[in-house]
Parts: sequence; structure tokens; C-alpha cells
Amino acid sequence: MPITPEKIEQSEFRIHFEKPGEVTVLNGPCSGTRWKEKKIAMDGRHYKCAGKVILKNGTELFANLRIRTHTFDFLEKEAVYCQIGDTWYRPNEPEFLATLGITSDEAFPYTWMPDRPLDYHLPGPYPMDWYAEVKT
Repeated sequence: MPITPEKIEQSEFRIHFEKPGEVTVLNGPCSGTRWKEKKIAMDGRHYKCAGKVILKNGTELFANLRIRTHTFDFLEKEAVYCQIGDTWYRPNEPEFLATLGITSDEAFPYTWMPDRPLDYHLPGPYPMDWYAEVKT
């Protein structure tokens, strides 16, 4: 379900999207603290951050990403949102591809990159699935 500005403004629809450069470390299911460090720590916690998704065809989209740092498949794909215009879409929604006017083969697999770097030995962008081939 795409998330429009009107849905965000509705009191019963509580969701927050990070602005460029913002990172939040999640403290609980509905709480977080603004992360002020220069890099996202590999400390076993969950983070919500601004960044980008780079589709297979090269299209770059501003995104909000959930990252878990206790595993090597960092990205929580079910919590990726890409902004197209003023609306937010999950890449797995049919409306995502329809709005972009592209096919699944043109979009996937994508790579992703947080605005603030991970404190990790590979600089990114990172593959949609960690176990996919990584270019070094």
C-alpha cells in the first residue's frame, strides 16, 4: 500500500520517514534515538536510516532503510520504502513498478546504500541479498 502525505497526516496512521542523512537507532518496537555518530556501528542493533536504492537499470531512488547489524544480510527488505514524488512505496508492491513504468527484470535485484556509511570493511553499495555477488 503506497503511503501518501495524506495518510501520514492522519492521526491513526503513525509513520515517520528519515530525512536525508538521518539515522535512528531503534530502542524498541515503537521508539528510537537519533544516532549522531559519523558511521552506523556494527553493534548488533537495528537502525532506520535515509539512503538510496539503486535499481538494476541504474535508477536511484531516495529511500528509508532498516538495517540490522547482527547479521551479514544487513537489509530488512520488508522495511524498505522508496520515495517517488511525494509518495512512499515498498519495492515489492505492484504499484512501485507501475509508477516507475518498468518491469521486475529492470528493477531487481537492486543495491542499496545508507546516507551515512556502515562501519564495515566494504564501502557499498550493498546487494539486495548479502549472499549475492559482491563487487570488490
